[in-house]
Parts: sequence; C-alpha cells; structure tokens
Amino acid sequence: MNYQIFATAQAAVEHIAAEFKRYSELGYPVHISLSGGSTPKLLFQTLAKAPYNTEIQWQNLHFWWGDERCVPPTDPESNYGEVQRLLFDHIAIPAANIHRIYGEETPEVALTRFTADLKQIQNVANNLPVFDWIILGMGTDGHTASLFPHHTNFIDPNLAVIAQHPESGQYRISKTARLIENAKRITYLVTGESKAKILKEIQSTAAEQLPYPAAKIVSKQGATEWYLDQQAAALLR
Repeated sequence: MNYQIFATAQAAVEHIAAEFKRYSELGYPVHISLSGGSTPKLLFQTLAKAPYNTEIQWQNLHFWWGDERCVPPTDPESNYGEVQRLLFDHIAIPAANIHRIYGEETPEVALTRFTADLKQIQNVANNLPVFDWIILGMGTDGHTASLFPHHTNFIDPNLAVIAQHPESGQYRISKTARLIENAKRITYLVTGESKAKILKEIQSTAAEQLPYPAAKIVSKQGATEWYLDQQAAALLR
C-alpha cells in the first residue's frame, strides 16, 4: 500500500490541485477522472479559487467521472452537478472538455452514451482507453466508483457498467475495474476517522483475501497511491 499522509484533508487537496496545474502545463490534452464524495467537494472549492482558478490551463484538462448516480444534474446527488456548481461555473473551461455521464437518461441510454464518449479517447492500450489520472474515493464498505463488494466483475471486458447500490437499489453508471486499472495513475483520496479501520485491514491483509474493490483495483500501467489525512491513517503502522 503506497500511501502519503497529509496533516489535513485540505492539505491533501492542495497537493492534488498543484498536480492539476502541472498536468495543465504539459501542452496536450490530459484526461482526468473525478470522484464524488465529501473530500472531492473540498478539492473543487479549492480549485475554484486563486491561484488555481486562473493559473491552471483548463483548456488542456479533460474531466470525466468514475461513476454517476442515475439522477439529473440538478439533483444534489449528482456527481457532475456538484462539480458544475462548485468548480466549472467559476472557471474558463471549454464545454467540450467536460465529459459527463447523463444520469437523467435511463440507465441503458446513459451507459451507451458514456461508452461511446469513452471510445473517443485517442490514447489506447490493451484495447482500452488510457486515463492519465483517475482519482477515486472509498466507502466505509470498501467500494470505489460504483463497484461494490461481492457485486463487482473484475474482468468485465466492457468500459462501463450499470450498477445498483446493494442497499438502496439506486441505479448508477460506473467505469469497470479493467478500465480503471488501465490508467497511468490511480490515486485513492481517503479522509476521516470512519475510514481508519478498513485502511488498516487493507494494509495488513492480502488484497485477494478481501472483498473490497478498493483493495483490489490498482493501475496496471503505472502508479497506485493513497492520499490520506491523519484521521484516516491513524491506525496504520
């Protein structure tokens, strides 16, 4: 488990924001996949302010999502809608650089549209699109994106899948494990004391012995890293 501990969640997102700036200065399209959740909300709010809002060359960054709930963008549960309100409304980014999942459609239509959009990524390896960076969260149950324990096909050959939350039954669209693992870089951003126990379990137990997708899904192309705040990392040795 390759992890870096930050003093606070804010310090972790500042580090990510600085990486966004670095990626934007490479001079070519960079494809980044975002996560939902409370800590990414802090990231979007940070990026919307100085110095990042004006210093990042937004025209070079393309944004995607690891998953999306099947709700309209106006719904508070929409991952895209949240980023739109907290970040995109406050920066100069081309509309063509925002590749959202159309959660207001039926799950089947949303899946078809998302799959077609993913096929537009020009960098391909292993017959799959290659993301430059995929930022993921982790639930207290060990799920990531909308890939849940005991409900994930880790060798699904598709690019995306219709998932259902095991408790609420809510429909979601998610990248598949294979597509995520094809990224050049995967970063799990995990904060808060509620994640400490499961992080200790992931650190101390072989991934194949655990049901948690977050423990199993790693980059096959490059680096997998965990950005943690001190609360989440409290039980790690």
